[in-house]
Amino acid sequence: MKKSANNTAKCHVRKGDTVIVLSGKSRGKTGTVVEVQVKEQRVLVDGDAAIYNTKHVRANPQANVEGGRVQKLRPIHISNVALVDPDTGKATRVRRERTENGVVRVSKKSGHRFE
Repeated sequence: MKKSANNTAKCHVRKGDTVIVLSGKSRGKTGTVVEVQVKEQRVLVDGDAAIYNTKHVRANPQANVEGGRVQKLRPIHISNVALVDPDTGKATRVRRERTENGVVRVSKKSGHRFE
């Protein structure tokens, strides 16, 4: 895995991107990236593709915690997620282009710029 100057791996997705899940329970479903965990190589996806972990919590009135089942988003490995091309509506790979504003991701299929 190549690392950039600040010892973090490069990611093809960013917070707020629309992605499609390529494998697992939510295969083929789309969602929005809520958080990118770069060092762990994982993303949290909300929407149709969201997978939740359920934890049973006991009530604790002193800490003002209500009892019951608490659902938390389950992270998905970044390799199991592909960016959705807005022009075609399908999964696409991205390349990086250097512009005067900095580095921009560009769709390989349609040439759409994600700025």
